Amino acid sequence: MGKALLSLAVLTAIALVACRKPEARKSAGPSGVEKPYPFKGVVVSVDRSREKVTVKHEAVPGYMDAMTMPFAVAEPKILEDLKPGDTIEAKLLVGDRSSHLEGIVISRPSGTTSVETIPAPGNYGKPGDAAPATTLVDQEGKTFSLRDFKGQVVAVTFIFTRCPLPDFCPRMNLNFSEVERLLAADPKLYGATQLLSVSFDPAHDTPAVLKAFRDPFLKGVPGVVPGHWRFATGTLDEIKEFAGFFGLTYLKTGDQFVHSLATAVIAPDGKLSSIRRGNDWEAKELVEDLKKAAAGAKPHAAAHTAP
Repeated sequence: MGKALLSLAVLTAIALVACRKPEARKSAGPSGVEKPYPFKGVVVSVDRSREKVTVKHEAVPGYMDAMTMPFAVAEPKILEDLKPGDTIEAKLLVGDRSSHLEGIVISRPSGTTSVETIPAPGNYGKPGDAAPATTLVDQEGKTFSLRDFKGQVVAVTFIFTRCPLPDFCPRMNLNFSEVERLLAADPKLYGATQLLSVSFDPAHDTPAVLKAFRDPFLKGVPGVVPGHWRFATGTLDEIKEFAGFFGLTYLKTGDQFVHSLATAVIAPDGKLSSIRRGNDWEAKELVEDLKKAAAGAKPHAAAHTAP
């Protein structure tokens, strides 16, 4: 197997999300309005159970550069015919909080080769394990670690500010914004909790960039204390150590990031209480996780949702 094919196989197998610096693009439009973009690429893998297809696609004019990532499909029946190696053309519809492919047309070259899959590693923290005390730096340029929040419940997620598709990092940001609003409405719970969004793109996401990115999410929310939701980053080694505990996998190739999604809750004693993988969760569910951890509930098995 060639290096390029092996690389694609690894990324496919561990169900990663590919994100890359987008071109300057227009807004997706008013809430509820989906903006269409022409889309063309080669199928890498097909997940019929989740109604998704991973595509190595060409640049999407006016929206984003070429990359490899999974897409939801509006017509699941077509997944019965799709195979790795197929070339497809479709319409990419992008809304405020989701995106999907519609009107897929398949072209199948002769001699199509299947992509071999390789099992993903699973050596990371489990509920009940002590969370890492890695030193990070927040949007104000201040260094800290999870130890500084001992006695509080902390929700941790991972993002990078240039992630283009609304299903992934932008959804994590909107979810955390809603969590912040829900917590602020309950002063007692608000005072017992902390939100933390960690960027794995330290070269671009400096403290100043993170502060400018975070502040709009806090506007108009009554009762918000700016330090309650921190955005942070660190050195490459620090982020690798910290993110690795939570099972986050990410890879940078040029401007491209291929990454998984992980959102965790750390109990007041500094131990991992729960973790949600993927993007299929709502703010109110994370708030319930925070309430349970604050009440001293036992750590529970990870909630798993694929990205």
